[in-house]
Amino acid sequence: MDGRAVFGPPRPRGVFNMAADTFTWTMAELVARFREHIGQSTTSDITDANAHKWINDYYQHVFPLQLDLDLLNDWYTQELTATDDGKYQLGQTVLELDEPVTVNNSEIVLYMDKTFFRDYPEDEQYITEPGLAVGSSDTKKVKHSAFTYDINGYSHSAASAETAFSGLSTVPQNKYGAFSLKIDADGTVTIAEADGNATGYDTIGHAIAGLEAADSDSCYMGYVTVISTDSGGFVPGTTALDDGSVTDTYTDGKHQNRGDPQACFIFDEYLYVRPKADRIFQLKAPYVVRPDAIDTGSPLDVAWGPLIALGAAIFFLAEADKESQLVSELSRLFEARKLSLDRKQRKQRQKRYAQPSF
Repeated sequence: MDGRAVFGPPRPRGVFNMAADTFTWTMAELVARFREHIGQSTTSDITDANAHKWINDYYQHVFPLQLDLDLLNDWYTQELTATDDGKYQLGQTVLELDEPVTVNNSEIVLYMDKTFFRDYPEDEQYITEPGLAVGSSDTKKVKHSAFTYDINGYSHSAASAETAFSGLSTVPQNKYGAFSLKIDADGTVTIAEADGNATGYDTIGHAIAGLEAADSDSCYMGYVTVISTDSGGFVPGTTALDDGSVTDTYTDGKHQNRGDPQACFIFDEYLYVRPKADRIFQLKAPYVVRPDAIDTGSPLDVAWGPLIALGAAIFFLAEADKESQLVSELSRLFEARKLSLDRKQRKQRQKRYAQPSF
């Protein structure tokens, strides 16, 4: 007797005497239960390393989406600005955004498929991005990478080059200024300033709004914003863009494409927001947390252990045989355990709120 024997007929695979089983659901215990579910008890059937992969892949990418668990829900926030590209890398813990998604407390549309890119095309005059940046050979100039662009239906190519500020107004100390760059069919780059640069702007958004619009006879490359704490302000062509007193940004694309964000979409671990912001906003949304992989420890809640082993087994078996009778049996057991966990969590949530007295 090993101290775990029970009277009566043998238990069918996937059914356990929970009174006799006390686990902390370490990876070793999850693997043992996973093996029992799939009927492959030795490492010659499936190695421990592969069992770990199946369990962690299920636990990190599928399990959080199957259950509404408090420990796997959180709030995501992202600042949107007039100088970013409308594309934001999500942290590894963000598995999926949920509705409602809000921008400055107004709800926006969360797209669930790639029709987002059809409804919100880039609509830029360049074909590949110019990659505006501070000059490398002369930090008083603005550099662009080699890129291609379109003017009136004809494509052109430009080699990487640096362009000098020339004949432009000084931006006063502690005020924002903005400068746009465009290129013509001959490859000549021109820098123009916002209307109020000479007096300066209180915000980046206002400075960008003062820039000229794109025209059809050139390609609008993007814009640069600057602010200097130096007493002389920012002097175009004289003040180095990498000077310690200067804060500068470089943004590809037309500023008139920007506005109040109305929609967002997650693709390839990035969040896309359109239209791109024309000033500072805050996006906020509930999200499903991707938990850390289980190594030698346990899941975030040990009560999840049986479901994790079951779910991983179901996915493993379904991969091999989608019509397996065993998959159906384990799926029914999974739903029963899931229902029990859901009930437990609902009771826990109810205890957090004061109950009305009548």
